[in-house]
Amino acid sequence: MAAEAVVMYGLLLPFLLLGVASGTYNGGSEPSIGRRSFPEGFVFGTASSAYQYEGAAMEGGRGPSIWDTFTHNHPGMYFAINLRVFSNPSCKPPIRDHCDLRMILVTQNKIVDRSNADVAVDQYHRYKEDVNIMKNIGMDAYRFSISWTRILPNGSLSGGVNREGVNYYNRLINELLSKGLQPFVTIFHWDSPQALEDKYGGFLSPNI
Repeated sequence: MAAEAVVMYGLLLPFLLLGVASGTYNGGSEPSIGRRSFPEGFVFGTASSAYQYEGAAMEGGRGPSIWDTFTHNHPGMYFAINLRVFSNPSCKPPIRDHCDLRMILVTQNKIVDRSNADVAVDQYHRYKEDVNIMKNIGMDAYRFSISWTRILPNGSLSGGVNREGVNYYNRLINELLSKGLQPFVTIFHWDSPQALEDKYGGFLSPNI
């Protein structure tokens, strides 16, 4: 499953640590590190960000973020470059009218495989599977971010609160708690609403 594969990849380091601690990994000698190597109360956890994991980019009342715009509108950028062919000694700066000017079109991919996070690992729909994976490999906690535009599709309270988005995060938190995992929440993970980007010109605006 795509969700399981990506989550497992993201959990590789703590998974190996726990494997060492439980004795399931034997690198040819006695393990030198395990849970007991850490102070009491140390939290083993994993983390994600909403845009990279949730998917469901156009579902559940979610509005577009700047990353939706970037991945859909700018997978490749096209621009022109002037090539000045200095065919004679007089063609030196400043460029004169008789010099040969040519234009070429260059493609520069911003995203090599032109992928986006419209689906990602689909945690929006498969969060219970992901929480079970975390539980089964011994995690204590999960840090996730809240998608600004899943709660406020237009970026602000005046634009309305998306109750479906609020309910999703409530379900995720409840699932974590039911499995004994502690939720940690990142309020903002660099996914500004496109509506505010358009209105104020970016996150550095004092209006945001």
